[in-house]
Amino acid sequence: MSEPNKKASARTIIMPAEKAGRNKGKNIPALLIDLTPKAEHPFSFNALMVMEINGSRSYKMLPLNSELVLKDFRSLPPEASRTILRLTKDKLAAMRETLTAEYNAQPSTAEPQNDFINKKMELHIYEQLQLLKPFNVILKWYYQVVDEMLLTTTVTKPASFSNYKPVVLFDLLRIYNGLLRLVPMIKLNNEIIPYAEFKRYHFLLRSRNELFLLDLQDTATLDAFPDGYLNATKDEAKFIAEIVKPLAEKYPVNMDVLMSHEEVTESVYARIHLSELNSNFLMITTKFLYGNFEVDDDNNTHSELAEDGVRYKINRDVPAEKEIKTWLGALHPKFNSQKNGYYYLSFAEAEKSQWFIKFYRKLVDKNIPVYGMEHLQHFRYNQHIPILKIHLDGKGIDWFDLRVEISFGDQQVPLAELQKAIINKQSVLLLKDGTIGAIPEEWVQQYAAVFKMAHLQKDALRLSKLHYTLLDKVEDGDAIIAQVITADYKEKWQALQQQKEHLFKVPSTINAALRDYQRAGFEWLCLLDEMQWGGCLADDMGLGKTLQTITFLQYVTDRYKTETHLVICPTSLLYNWENELKKFAPGLSYYIHYKADKTPDNELFKKYNVVLTTYGRVRNDIDLLEHFRFGYIVCDESHVIKNPAAQLSKAVNRLQSRNKIVLSGTPIQNNTFDLYTQMNFINPGLLGNREFFKTEFSQPIDKHGDKEKSAQLKKLIYPFLLRRTKEQVAKDLPAKTEITLWCEMGEEQRKAYDAIKDYYRQSLLKRIEEQGVGSSAVYILEGLTKLRQACNAPQLISGYNEITDSVKLSELVSELQENTGDHKVLVFSQFTGMLQLIANKLKEHEVSYYYLDGGTKAEQRQQLVQDFQTTNEAKVFLISLKAGGVGLTLTAADYVYLVDPWWNPAAEQQAIDRTHRIGQTQKVFAYKMICRDTVEEKILALQQRKKSLAEDLISEDTGFVKALTTEDIDYLFS
Repeated sequence: MSEPNKKASARTIIMPAEKAGRNKGKNIPALLIDLTPKAEHPFSFNALMVMEINGSRSYKMLPLNSELVLKDFRSLPPEASRTILRLTKDKLAAMRETLTAEYNAQPSTAEPQNDFINKKMELHIYEQLQLLKPFNVILKWYYQVVDEMLLTTTVTKPASFSNYKPVVLFDLLRIYNGLLRLVPMIKLNNEIIPYAEFKRYHFLLRSRNELFLLDLQDTATLDAFPDGYLNATKDEAKFIAEIVKPLAEKYPVNMDVLMSHEEVTESVYARIHLSELNSNFLMITTKFLYGNFEVDDDNNTHSELAEDGVRYKINRDVPAEKEIKTWLGALHPKFNSQKNGYYYLSFAEAEKSQWFIKFYRKLVDKNIPVYGMEHLQHFRYNQHIPILKIHLDGKGIDWFDLRVEISFGDQQVPLAELQKAIINKQSVLLLKDGTIGAIPEEWVQQYAAVFKMAHLQKDALRLSKLHYTLLDKVEDGDAIIAQVITADYKEKWQALQQQKEHLFKVPSTINAALRDYQRAGFEWLCLLDEMQWGGCLADDMGLGKTLQTITFLQYVTDRYKTETHLVICPTSLLYNWENELKKFAPGLSYYIHYKADKTPDNELFKKYNVVLTTYGRVRNDIDLLEHFRFGYIVCDESHVIKNPAAQLSKAVNRLQSRNKIVLSGTPIQNNTFDLYTQMNFINPGLLGNREFFKTEFSQPIDKHGDKEKSAQLKKLIYPFLLRRTKEQVAKDLPAKTEITLWCEMGEEQRKAYDAIKDYYRQSLLKRIEEQGVGSSAVYILEGLTKLRQACNAPQLISGYNEITDSVKLSELVSELQENTGDHKVLVFSQFTGMLQLIANKLKEHEVSYYYLDGGTKAEQRQQLVQDFQTTNEAKVFLISLKAGGVGLTLTAADYVYLVDPWWNPAAEQQAIDRTHRIGQTQKVFAYKMICRDTVEEKILALQQRKKSLAEDLISEDTGFVKALTTEDIDYLFS
C-alpha cells in the first residue's frame, strides 16, 4: 500500500473487476483516480497493477511516475502514453512548482495563491482527461473513494469513463410546504436523471462505477448547489429575478411550476391542410381548432400546450371530432380505409370528374377553411386581376348593408366564400373553373375588419352604425359614411374636434364654471346622445368627470323631462356624488338607494331625476331593478365591471335604459380585455362577442404587442371613448385639486363609534352645563379625538382592540394599489398608531413605504426625504401630521391622502404644501378621507357654516374648541 493511502484510512479494500480470465501470469496496468478528500486538487493519480496468476487476481498500487508509464503503459498508442505522462506525480509536482513561481512573479493580485494554482491545475487535468477519451475503450480505469458506510475505510473499484457528454439543466419545483426549489438535472443520451443520483468530484460525475466529464462552466454552476438544490426565500419574486432567470439565460430551466394553468373548453372547428406527398399524391390532413389552439387529429381526449407563461389543457370534444372525421371520410371511397391520420389521393384521382373542386365547395359550405393550396404544384393560378366592388345597399335606424361583388375575370366569387376565407386568414380561393385565386394582401388590410364585424344577410354584409369608422380604408368609404351617418352629426363632430364653437348650451342651473376641456367633454356626451350612442369618459383622476357628467345629466333632464337616471358607484363615492349633485346641480332631485332594508320601488324612482346606488346594491337587487327602464345609466369607476364573468358585471348588464355612460380614469388596468365589458355595456356589439374580442384584439395586443391590432381597436372605439390626461389639459388644470373621499363604516366599526359617541354626549353636555364650554375644552377635545380615532380604526382605542374592521384602512390600501400607478404619494395622519396600522397593511400587500413620525431623528428625516425625492425604492411616504406637516420638501409626490383631516384647515394645507410648493412640476391631488355620518362629516359642515373658522389660521386644537358654542358641541356629538 502506498504511503498516502496509509494516511487516509485504516483499511483499503480493492473490489475485483471481474473473474480471472486467460491472461494467466500477466500484469495488466490500470489507472487509478483518487476521489477521496485527501487527494491533491482536483484529483491525484496512481497506477494499479492487476496481476492474474492461475485464475486468481491480486492488485498492487504504485505511484504513477514517468518511469512506470514508459515501462508498463508502452502497449498503448503513443498519444495516450504522452497524455498519461502529463498526469504523473512528478509532472504534476513540477507544474505546481512552476505555477507557484509564476504567481510570485506577477504583480500583486487579490486572488489567493492556492486558488490561482488550483484553477490552473484543474484546467490541465481536465484537458488531459478529455484527450484520453478516445482511448478509454482500451484503457483500464479504477477509482478510489471513501466508503459511505465505513467512513474510515477507502474502497477501490473498477471504473469506466463514459464518452456521453452530460448536459446540465434545471427543474423549478414546488415542494411540500409550498416553497420553490431549484433542482439540477443531468441529461445523458436523451435520458434525464436527477443530479442527486450522482456523486460529483469537481468536474467529474459518478453514477455507480461510471464516470462522466462535465464542462468546466457546468462545474462552476453546480458549485452554487452544495446541497443539490436551492430553496427560495420568502421573497419568491427576488429568487426568480436574481437566480432563476439569469440561470435560464445559460441553461434550460423547466419553469412549468410558475405557469398558471387554464382549461380550454370551446366548440371544435375543423381545418384542412393540403400538401403534396412524393410529388404524386394530394395529402389532406385534418386539424381541430379550439378557441385559439390548433391540435392534431390524434384521438386524444385532451391536449396540453404552453404559451406565454400559461399551460393550457384543451378539453377535446371527441364525439364532435369523430362526427367531423366520419363526414370527411365519406367524401371519397378510399378515405375510410386510410388510417394514417391523414387522407391521400393521386392527383389524377383528385382531378377526376372535378372531385377536388366539389370537395372544396363542400368544405366551404361546412365552414371548414382550407390551407396550403398555394404550395401545390398541380394546380394553376388564375391569371386575372381580382376586382372587388362595394356600395351601400340599404340602411336602418342602427344598421346598414353593403353589397360586395368579387370576380377573377369571368369567375364570380360568392360573398360568403370571401368572408370565410378572410376571417380564417386563407390566402387563396378555389374558383369554380378549378383555378386558384390569390386574395390580394391589400384586401386583407382594407376589408378584414369589415368582414369580421359584419353579419351575412343574403348577398350583403350588415354592419352596425357603430362600425362606420371601419369604412375609412374602404374604396369610396367616405361616400358610404356620408350616406350612413347624418351630415349634421359629421359637422358637429368636426366642430367638436376643432373646438372653434360651442354646439350645446351648458344648462343655466349648473352652479359651476366649466373649464374648456370640461365643456368639451359635456358637449361630446350631448353629441353621443343625439346619435343614441353610449360613451366612456376616461379622463385622468381629478379632472372633473363627475362635474361633466352632472352637467350632462342636467341637460338630458331638461330635454327628457319624464326620465329617471341611475348612477352606480362604489360605496366610497356614494356620498361624494350626493355632495356634488347638491353643489353643482341643486335643481336635480335625487334619491339614494343604499340601505339593505330598502326595496327598489319603481313608483318612487319615477319621482326623482337621479337615483344614486352602489354596485353591491345592484347585484343584490337586480331581480327588481331590471324591470325599471332608466333614461341613462352612469357607471362610475366602471373598471369594477371589467370581468364579464363576474356576477356583478352580469347584474349591471341586465339593467334597462335608453342609453349608458361609463366613467373611469383607468378603463384598462391589467390588459386590453378590461375594456371589453365596459365598452360592450355602453354599446352592445361594438367589439363583437367575448371570444371574438379575445382572439382578434386582446391576445394579439397584450401577448404579442400587435400594433396593427391596437390601431384597429382604437379606430373602433375612438368615437365612443374620450380620455384627457393631466398633461394634455395642463393649461386648464388648477395648481391643486382637493377631493373628498367618502368612506362608509362597516357594522362593527359603526357600533364602536356609536358607543363612544353616546358616552361622551351624556357626560360632556352635563359638564358644559355646569362649568361652561371654556372650562370643558380639554374634555371636549378628548371626546372628539376618541371619535376621530374610531373613524380611523376602533382598535386605536383602549377597550376596542378586538375590533379590526376599518373602512379607511381598506379604502386607503385599495387606492394605493390601484389608482396611484407611477405617482408618488404622501399619507398623513395625526395618530402614529394609525400610521403603524397602515404600515402593517402595506407590508401584508407587499407595498414598499417610508415612515416618519415624532420619534424619527433629524438626520434620519433628511435621509428619508432625500431617498424619497431621488429614488424609486418606495413610492409611499407615511408621515405623522405634527412631525411632517411642516419643514419638509417632498415635491416628488403629486398625490396626498389626509387619513384623518382635522378641523384646522391651516394644518391640512401645510401638509399638502409639503409637495405643493416651489419645485413641483406636477399637478397636486389631495384627498380627504371622511367617514360618512360621523364627526368628520359634521366638522366639514361646521366649516361651511362658520366661514371664519375655515379661513382663520388656528394654531392650537383647543382654539377651535373654544370657538364652538354649546349648540355646535351638541351637533358634533349627535
